[in-house]
Amino acid sequence: MISIDLPISKSIANRRLIIQAMHGDPLMEVTCAMPDDVRLLHDALGQLRQVQQGQSITIDCHNCGTAMRFLTAYCAQLDGYEVVLTGDNRMYERPIQQEVEALHQCGAQIMYIDKDGFPPLRIVGTKLLRHKVTIQRPLSTQFISALLLIGIEVTTDVQSPYISMTQQMQKGYDTMERDWSAAAFWYEYVALHGGEVLLNELQPDSLQGDRVVADLFRALGVETYFINAGARIVREHATDKSLLQVDFRCCPDLYPAVAITCRQLHKPLQATGTDALPYKESNRLESVAQSLPNADHRVAMALLAADLPCDDTDCITKSYPLFSQQLNKIKQISHTQSTYPFTIVIPRRGINDDNLGKKYALRQLISAATTDYIWMMDDDVQPSVASKWDRLKLSGADMYILPLRMQGGSSLIERLQQAEYAAMQELTMQTAKRGRAVMCSGANLIVNRTRWLEGYEDLHIEIPSGDDMFALESFRRRGLRIEVIDEPDYTATITAHTSLRSLLRQRMRWAGKAPHYTDAYILRCGCAVVLANLCQLVCPLVVLIKFPVEYSLIKKRDPKVSFGVALLLEVLYPFYVLLCLVGGLFRKQW
Repeated sequence: MISIDLPISKSIANRRLIIQAMHGDPLMEVTCAMPDDVRLLHDALGQLRQVQQGQSITIDCHNCGTAMRFLTAYCAQLDGYEVVLTGDNRMYERPIQQEVEALHQCGAQIMYIDKDGFPPLRIVGTKLLRHKVTIQRPLSTQFISALLLIGIEVTTDVQSPYISMTQQMQKGYDTMERDWSAAAFWYEYVALHGGEVLLNELQPDSLQGDRVVADLFRALGVETYFINAGARIVREHATDKSLLQVDFRCCPDLYPAVAITCRQLHKPLQATGTDALPYKESNRLESVAQSLPNADHRVAMALLAADLPCDDTDCITKSYPLFSQQLNKIKQISHTQSTYPFTIVIPRRGINDDNLGKKYALRQLISAATTDYIWMMDDDVQPSVASKWDRLKLSGADMYILPLRMQGGSSLIERLQQAEYAAMQELTMQTAKRGRAVMCSGANLIVNRTRWLEGYEDLHIEIPSGDDMFALESFRRRGLRIEVIDEPDYTATITAHTSLRSLLRQRMRWAGKAPHYTDAYILRCGCAVVLANLCQLVCPLVVLIKFPVEYSLIKKRDPKVSFGVALLLEVLYPFYVLLCLVGGLFRKQW
């Protein structure tokens, strides 16, 4: 899986800059990796701070609509300052009359230099009247945000996540997020080219309205799985040819990526709420229809993500300076990355199963697969991007158990998990190699598709967990061949829990399904482990017998685990087992 660092959200960053300027606070630092629009507004505000009252200054906004709209309102309330806001030729075609008229109602002194209703503008700052104004059917919600940011109350007939973002940030402006608008082009890439991408630090609880891109691209075959590291996006199913209806009123920046993806997939799109698109960096309706960037950063990125010709890539730095570099990198990796000799399925309750349950979703995915073997994987598992997957020779076994390597930080809870997981993994591998598999590696199984489907009824459909262990029991009961793949070239990683609460919830869920096991050997082994730990609670000297055995298991699987961490785990483990056992057996819901 390939990881991508998205730029910061320029919507959030630019609002943060104006709020900082209004409060007289130091402006946030900017870097070359940030969008040009953020650096432009930052520099403009820096210049304004250096101008003395009574002096005049000219600021070139180029084709940055956000800077033009936000600075128009900000400069209007700078008493005693004269500011001329200019831009490029395209900026002079972008209407601003609704915002200017609202500011005029508050006493602002703003003049059009050329054509009425459009930049460039001459602004003489003054103390504004802070009374409520009305903007009905705004051509851009930035008109409203610009006024809100300088403390003018606005009533309007529209609802927009961008307005909500402005209002929330005024309550506390330290929020900084990765850009969901930029994520749209990676959703497009995955929808058109397949594979999976991890969008680092991208999370669902976002202020940004463009987070709806995850919902829109589900209809285009791309599923989103949120893990600690960010959003993992995967193309999991083909796109049907039914009509996709999208209202872009609250997410106009998503139009190029969605429209071009639909066109490439031959999926009909009915787009509404597009009134503002002709007044963006280009006329986006025409640019997308003609497949021409026309100096529009979002159209250019949408064309590149679809492998379509694009004769202008310089404009991309406006919002995403590293996009071309990252796209070239992902293409190089895709060309060298091997092809898996199996289908990877990642079921998730409520996303691809009509809310009927994870195991039902798993059956649907496996039934639709065309390969003989299926890799059943949880959504927090990351397979190694090795160049040797295409060399993997499956010997005809019915089930293969793969090792998982736990990665995590340096906190004590994460290091204890790594030690615990190393012991579990070594026990899994050693018993499976001897034909006596007692457990499997956390839903990290490659199974024969036909054999798994034949044993579907063994999975305890009424229990929303345990598809891996119940599958292991089913294969053992039917006498099917189980092997391990324990080689450095074929590994996967899982991330440690960062909180004790989330760890205990998972382990209680594991313990809660134990009473439903039917395999006598697995039950005997499980009881032996529990009894050994209970004996240690009664007689702590038992640790002298247990610890050398368990420490050897840990060190074989993960030599980096220290003696001290392993010993601490040994001392704490009986209490931990008892807590999970009691919690798991008596919890009514998981």
